[in-house]
Amino acid sequence: MNSRGDTLRTAFLYPGQGGLPEGLPPTSTEVERLYEIAAAEGLPLAEWMSAGDGDRFVDTEVAQPAILIDSLARDGALRQAGLSPTCVAGHSLGEYAALVAAGAIAPDDALRLVIERGRLMGSVAGAMAAIVKLAVQTVRALCERVGPEVVVANHNGPSQTVVSGTEGGVDRVIEMAQAAGGRGIRLRVSGPFHSPFMEPAQRALGDAIDRIAFREPSVSFVSGVTGELEDDVDRLRELMKVQMTSCVRWVDVVDRLVTAGVTCAVEVGAGSVLTNLGKRITDRIRFVTYEEAADGGV
Repeated sequence: MNSRGDTLRTAFLYPGQGGLPEGLPPTSTEVERLYEIAAAEGLPLAEWMSAGDGDRFVDTEVAQPAILIDSLARDGALRQAGLSPTCVAGHSLGEYAALVAAGAIAPDDALRLVIERGRLMGSVAGAMAAIVKLAVQTVRALCERVGPEVVVANHNGPSQTVVSGTEGGVDRVIEMAQAAGGRGIRLRVSGPFHSPFMEPAQRALGDAIDRIAFREPSVSFVSGVTGELEDDVDRLRELMKVQMTSCVRWVDVVDRLVTAGVTCAVEVGAGSVLTNLGKRITDRIRFVTYEEAADGGV
């Protein structure tokens, strides 16, 4: 039950790099402090967002901390309005916001990790593409035909799978998917996220993850790596250390929310990427955008 007294079991879902904000999010002393930390790291995000300098946010190293702060700002605004989650989950980058929302890591630690994560991931060359109209088993078979140049990176829905790898490998999967009756859409990202190509970056980030404190979540947390509820502190740390090369099991995450009794899921970020994905996965949860929730739609 959330603080409005609703009987709903409400999940907060935090988007990944597809949830890029336009303009500044709801402000607070905490949000301003996070922007100051980012600026001290050479990322004056608030200044760039206020100026409408959208081209900068195509870069992974800029987009990731901007999205994290945006999600945490929206989370704070929803809680200020009286809505709080009983369960949280995040898509890729969004897991950092979800862990903060669950009380498992501190906001400052999450931001510094994400700044480093963005820089590391932005240094690896490669590509990603969404393959639609084909089942994940079919897409996985296409990747196996191409070889180690490309892998399944995200299982986002019954007929949406994201592949990741080299430029040539991704292009070959797109061609084969189209020949099989599907469609391939290149994503506006700079690297082969959630693939073995990220292993050097993952090892470097793992050292930073080892230096921060993890606490037991105060609300249920569903991992995108396992698709299961996770609350063991040591296991959470290890899951985040392998997240960068692991497939995002978003279908499994949503299915786990269903079995956990969630009846309403709020996308705590800009846009409606997770809302739309969720609606394609199940009709047992009512998915709403941040704007709808902020307007009292929960």
